[in-house]
Amino acid sequence: MLYTEILPDDTDQPGITKQQFETAISVWTWMQPDDETPTVAATAASFNTTPEIVRERVRASEWMFLDGPDADPTKQHIETREGEQAS
Repeated sequence: MLYTEILPDDTDQPGITKQQFETAISVWTWMQPDDETPTVAATAASFNTTPEIVRERVRASEWMFLDGPDADPTKQHIETREGEQAS
C-alpha cells in the first residue's frame, strides 16, 4: 500500500500526522551513512509514499530544504539546516 495521505496535525484519527512525518524524514535524513544526503526518490521509497508528499513536508520544515530540480526526484536531495551550518 502506497501512503498518499498524511493526516492533519489536529486529528485524533489513527495514522501519521504531518508533523510526525516531517520529524521522521528529518531523523532518517540525519542518520544516513557517510554524510550522504538522500534523494527525494529514495526517501519516498523508504517511507512507501510519493515524492510530492516528501517535498511538501520538507518545504514545511524549518530544519530541512531541497537541493536540486523538482522535475527529477532522483536528483533532488534533502539537506538539513544543521548540515548547511556545519559546512
